[in-house]
Amino acid sequence: MSSFLGDPVAFHPIVISLLLAVLALVVLLPSWVIRGVLAPIHPRVVFCGSGTQKRLALTIDDGPSGPGSQALLELLRELQVPATFFLIGSHLKNDPHFPRRALQQGHHIGNHLWRDERSGALDGPTFLRELNDTEQAIERAASPEPVAWRWCRPGQGWFHQAMLQRLASRRYQLVLGSIFPWDTFRPPLGFVRWFVRINAHPGGILVLHDTPALSSRSLESLRRIVPELRRRGYRFVTLTELLEPAS
Repeated sequence: MSSFLGDPVAFHPIVISLLLAVLALVVLLPSWVIRGVLAPIHPRVVFCGSGTQKRLALTIDDGPSGPGSQALLELLRELQVPATFFLIGSHLKNDPHFPRRALQQGHHIGNHLWRDERSGALDGPTFLRELNDTEQAIERAASPEPVAWRWCRPGQGWFHQAMLQRLASRRYQLVLGSIFPWDTFRPPLGFVRWFVRINAHPGGILVLHDTPALSSRSLESLRRIVPELRRRGYRFVTLTELLEPAS
């Protein structure tokens, strides 16, 4: 009689069940995986803040998108929520004065490089050129408001050690996030709200997107997400405030 683990008929369903459980954890509860696995492995990458205070930082990628970006600013003013906008240099043509308006409203700006592509595939000189070009374009668009460069988020979230070294040489810190509701795949908005609700945690960094196709979805999600999280005791702060050492 075959042993339990040696029986291929019994073994394969167990393996499949375990794989499905891991997949479900990664897809539905990634904030647990990020905090428990990825953050300890990559201490030079910011995935979330520390501590037990129920604070969250909202980050919005890929803008500006055009009218959708202005609608987001208006909603954030109404909700009194600060955000960090990770802007793409080549997208400034969609709304050339967006950086200045965002800064005047109290938001922060991060560098999302020049194009919407996988930054981890760029060679060193190209990566630095895109970083610099995006800096300069945003500074021109933001003038006379000053831009304090501190945060970079690589396109599509891909990074490697050489990239971390290049960013450190420019006094940047690489920031990803811990609450990513798969919004780029355009799931039902009810799923986005449910996902944020179950993945929210003290020190969480929420990632949404501002593109022509996604800005309206981010807008509708935030209308519901922010009040729900505030009822649970969460407070929205800037990324800088979230990550500053406690005084």
